[in-house]
Amino acid sequence: MSSLVYALAETARPGVYGASRAEGPGLELLELRPATMLQLGAWPDTKGALEAILSDHLKLEVPVTPGQAAVSPEGTLMVMAPGRYLLVSDNGDITQSLLEKIAVETGVLTDLSHARAGIRISGRNAADVLLKGVVIDLDIRAFTVGSVAQSSFHHVGLTLHRKDETTFDLFVFRGFAVSFWEALTDAALEYGYEVMTPA
Repeated sequence: MSSLVYALAETARPGVYGASRAEGPGLELLELRPATMLQLGAWPDTKGALEAILSDHLKLEVPVTPGQAAVSPEGTLMVMAPGRYLLVSDNGDITQSLLEKIAVETGVLTDLSHARAGIRISGRNAADVLLKGVVIDLDIRAFTVGSVAQSSFHHVGLTLHRKDETTFDLFVFRGFAVSFWEALTDAALEYGYEVMTPA
């Protein structure tokens, strides 16, 4: 696989921006740079077989309910719909290893690594910023840790995953990444935010 060129490499410049508060910025923003993003799908009668492969290979329990995610050292598996999954992993070899295990009769795999951009937003004001654009109840009792949803922010479609109470991972189409970043950082200005250096 060719090396990835990340969509925000020239845009998400480390530093502190926006309002200055005694307690420091209310947010941290980080461009996510996973090695691999995969979309996986089962056929109508092979959902169980595909989930068994994913569970064994990723060392996790695949959530039963769409809109939930499971995390292991191999990556984060999000259930987008019955029999439809999004896998985000730092393992650059996982595509090939899954291709060797998933026969075409069981399911399909599409590499989205070059087609998506990821941003992590965290901090005490993370939900406040997202609520300026998304139409989801982000109260921790409604959108619990591990929840996944598809929504939009200023007309840019996104996949939203709640990592913990104050941390969200956001995935958008690569072509809209800079526009999305500009809208997100504009919404964050009143709280102050720090752009972190990608790992």
